[in-house]
Amino acid sequence: MPKKQSTTGAPAARRAVGVALAAGFLTLAVAAPQPALALTAEPPTSATATTAPSPVGTWSVTTQESDHPASTGTLFFHADHTLRLEAHPGPDGKPVFIGTGEWRSGYGGTLHYEFTHPLPGTRTGTAYVALDGVLTSPTAFSACGLTKRVYDDGGTETVTIVMTGTKTA
Repeated sequence: MPKKQSTTGAPAARRAVGVALAAGFLTLAVAAPQPALALTAEPPTSATATTAPSPVGTWSVTTQESDHPASTGTLFFHADHTLRLEAHPGPDGKPVFIGTGEWRSGYGGTLHYEFTHPLPGTRTGTAYVALDGVLTSPTAFSACGLTKRVYDDGGTETVTIVMTGTKTA
């Protein structure tokens, strides 16, 4: 008896392999060969690029470390993936300390940044800060992480940190 041929498409495009299993029947689909993609020097003009959210700009931030009252400052995310934090305004309005570091963004508006800043006051040293967050909108972010304080007297401690920001420029 001759095999019946499909009238809805080429047999190679609809191949399937069935494997009997003790608990049931598994069907593995085998895809038809696809034509090779043509490479061009420039993308088609009809293509639209999707832009990922970017933190580049100036942000007014509020920071809460687990053992200190909330503080305010200004965080600058630069296009070269460096950052600058000016925080704890003193009586003259100028920041008590300035931190510097780097940032990178990820999928879906995620954000990771690290910076160091001096620890002012009677117990001096350096703070090493690492935060992970997300751009919740083009003009807002929220992040949390850890601050490791390394004091000049040899002591260390690690505290949690939460930072929120609103883009100002």
